[in-house]
Amino acid sequence: MVYAAHCGQYPDLYDKPMPKIEAKRICLVRTSALGDTVHALALANAIKRGYPEASLTWILQDLPHDMVCRQPAIDRFITFDRNADLKTWRKFLFRLRKEAPYDLAIIPQASAKVSLIAMFLPAKVKLGFNFSRAREFHWLMTNAHIPARPMQHVQDQFFEFSDFLGIEKEPVCWDFCFTDMERKWQNDFFTAIKKPAVGFVIASSSIEKDWPTASFARVMDHVANLGYAPVIIGGPGRSEAEIAERISGLCRHAPILALEKPIRHTMLQLAGCSLVVAPDTGPLHMAVALNVPTIGMYGYSNPGRCGPYRRFHDLLIDFYNEPEKEDAPITRKTRPGRMRMITPEMVIDKIEYGLEKYGTTPHDRN
Repeated sequence: MVYAAHCGQYPDLYDKPMPKIEAKRICLVRTSALGDTVHALALANAIKRGYPEASLTWILQDLPHDMVCRQPAIDRFITFDRNADLKTWRKFLFRLRKEAPYDLAIIPQASAKVSLIAMFLPAKVKLGFNFSRAREFHWLMTNAHIPARPMQHVQDQFFEFSDFLGIEKEPVCWDFCFTDMERKWQNDFFTAIKKPAVGFVIASSSIEKDWPTASFARVMDHVANLGYAPVIIGGPGRSEAEIAERISGLCRHAPILALEKPIRHTMLQLAGCSLVVAPDTGPLHMAVALNVPTIGMYGYSNPGRCGPYRRFHDLLIDFYNEPEKEDAPITRKTRPGRMRMITPEMVIDKIEYGLEKYGTTPHDRN
């Protein structure tokens, strides 16, 4: 049974049954954030299983598009630049308005710019969040709404849309795809290293999520002493490069710097590692989706909401949840200062455990 919420003084109280949505043309609108693009990909794959004959279009920004551009479940992409000038935005919205009508638009994102896209997107059913979770005009720009649920892992929040549509989410599938040429690049990269690699993601979108540079340097030196190559993996931004330089300056054994610009090179580097160490950031979710054993370091954000999804919980370092509150409801509340409570020795113990349990060969299997 699926439900559509109708407007009223308290719209979430007026959910009524509606028949199964028949759709031959479907549009997914999830535009940004690398970690959420990973979550949206699993939803897209589920949608394609539920509607195998339908044409599936995905509207998203350029960088997330580069991540998923090879995915066979997506028939068509529409990309845009959220920072474009007004003239470019007008052209983009006019282009959307001229699209052939979609039977179903799935919109698991509430933001002003996504609401603007939803307003111009021609679709019979525009499926969004329930009233209590809507913001930035999201409610007004959608005409069907998933019912309210308690907060849960972000990936499961995405799957609320497939649940609404009566689609089985199992098996959860990301299925990142790479070309033969990309695999050759990956092989050449790791062949040149001549050692199995342990990847380190050193920066996130918030300094409160990051781990101290001295702690990273201590752990990287230990990895080098174990006979592995420590590889700093990330993007080409100046801030990330400066952090990498500070870490390298503290290391006795210089780590390999792999701050590549193409996001797909970053994915291939993560996929070729024996193990990855990361705070709460997009590349962590990429590594987990690629089935690479990943040590997730959490203190500022709640791993129950945004931790590794279903995999490698034995490698999780959780200083967000106090032991006596492990069963507390999941919230967005953050806890500043807790990342510094994670010691290098804790991460070293997890690395040695992870290498022993999962082995040293690459684990990029979906």
